[in-house]
Amino acid sequence: MKKEKEWWRDFFEKDFRPFLNILSPRDTVFQVRYIIRKLGLKPGNRVLDCPCGYGRVSIPLAQSRLRVTAVDITRSYLEELQEIASKKKVKVETVLEDMRKVRFENRFDAALNLGTSLGFFEDEKDNLMVLRRLYQALKPGGRIMLHLINRDWLIANFESRGWIKAGNSISIESREFDYAHSRNRIEWCFLKNGSTHAYNISLRVYSYHELISILTQIGFVDISGTGSIKDEPIDRSRRWLWIIGRKPGRGA
Repeated sequence: MKKEKEWWRDFFEKDFRPFLNILSPRDTVFQVRYIIRKLGLKPGNRVLDCPCGYGRVSIPLAQSRLRVTAVDITRSYLEELQEIASKKKVKVETVLEDMRKVRFENRFDAALNLGTSLGFFEDEKDNLMVLRRLYQALKPGGRIMLHLINRDWLIANFESRGWIKAGNSISIESREFDYAHSRNRIEWCFLKNGSTHAYNISLRVYSYHELISILTQIGFVDISGTGSIKDEPIDRSRRWLWIIGRKPGRGA
């Protein structure tokens, strides 16, 4: 079993990949339209997708004539992204990097951290570093968008066990919630073709008010949030948080 603190290094490479297809292409289209609308993106704007996975969002953003830079630590995802982009005849810049270590300066009009990709690291300073790097990457007036699970929903609907099927793969989760550190600790077991791979996952989860405080601490202003791409208000009945903040300066 992988050490909990290092789970994200290998978890996404093979075992988790089939489960990224659960969201339908139609849902992706709606999400991308929402991202463009909420961030006020125009053709030619620069967008950082970090982490990007296999390009589920990066590629349709590029198809919308945005200049996209996609960052991920999983090499096979970036290779898959480039294959898809080539077939669709769009250009996406890809960067193989840990999201705590990106070094962009005042380059992007928008920065995305989607799919509950904040909170991977056991040390909270590392999670905050991700947000600091994205802040640094934005131009003055640029906007960040976070999409992540709502801690209040998770607590209200918490289940100690669960399972999902994707193609011929099955994932089984055994969960415990660490209230002292606001972490969902999961033993995640993948079953496929008679083989079993297990990981210990530790994911820091956040409430809306906490994200407002954290983003404010980093320097973001005009922070707002919704509970869905229909702009429904955030409460414990909404599974997701869509959070936006702006880097101060011209271009707002």
